[in-house]
Amino acid sequence: MASALASRMSRLAISSKKLLTPAQYRPVVSLIKTLDDNNIILGRYSPAAPSSMVPTTSICDVGIRSLSSVATHRVISGAVSGDFGATASLPPLITQKQAENFAAFTYANRHQKVKPFIFKRRRNQLKTYIGNEKDIRHSPWRMNLVCQFAAGQTVPEALKQLMFCQKKHAPTVAKVIRRTANLADIRHGLQPSVLEVAECFATHGKHLKRLKIMGRGRSTMLNPPRRSGKKLRRFSHIRLVLREIDFPAKLVESQTINQKRKWLNRLAIARDDYEKSQVEKKELAELEAKAAELEAARRKRLEDEEAQKKE
Repeated sequence: MASALASRMSRLAISSKKLLTPAQYRPVVSLIKTLDDNNIILGRYSPAAPSSMVPTTSICDVGIRSLSSVATHRVISGAVSGDFGATASLPPLITQKQAENFAAFTYANRHQKVKPFIFKRRRNQLKTYIGNEKDIRHSPWRMNLVCQFAAGQTVPEALKQLMFCQKKHAPTVAKVIRRTANLADIRHGLQPSVLEVAECFATHGKHLKRLKIMGRGRSTMLNPPRRSGKKLRRFSHIRLVLREIDFPAKLVESQTINQKRKWLNRLAIARDDYEKSQVEKKELAELEAKAAELEAARRKRLEDEEAQKKE
């Protein structure tokens, strides 16, 4: 039975390798070395880079079945080659075509990885938005249990988790997230789909000392030696930090095909949201311009009528 299972696993491994391996595959070590030599990993890509560094096999040719659940026509289109990071404020780690090939295969960056200081350098340059809520009548320990549902998630995923969380102050944390995401939209036009919860935790507020009534006359305050009546009304503060999602870095950091598929799907959603927001802003600007023209025409008409009355 063990030998049969081993032979079956070997056949599965061989078939999956044939499915995922392109015809002209370049080793990841040489790919990373080429990217490093051309300063693309550091975000200093120049259009004059040699054409030999671009993989010859596209994701459209092989591996398309492994990404069938992703909107590949949105991710692979050449019209967005200069916008690989959706609405991120940083340049991509690699070019669009290289990223598609780099993110399409399970073993793409299993052995060779980008150095951590590069991710840290890019992360420090991303836009962040701070939100808080103070003096919440709730225990900090219990409030942290709610904050853990949102920490490390994207904003849509965090709101989805808090929607089904049966804790008392889950709506409070969701309100803080929405308010901070709205702040990001006002300042830089970033949609919730391109934001992640970098920090979300609760700290101690100012606790109030109270009297605890007990049986047999055992009621005492906090300070006397007899501490049987100790009682505190606990308050807590929430600190929240939202940060841009660096989609190129997320794709490079992904270790499995499912993680890559997830981030590619989120990238497609972020692009759609960005385009919709741009259309809405354009329509709003046109309406405001028309309203300003109508207001100017109305004022001019009133001035003409007043001038005719004076004459």
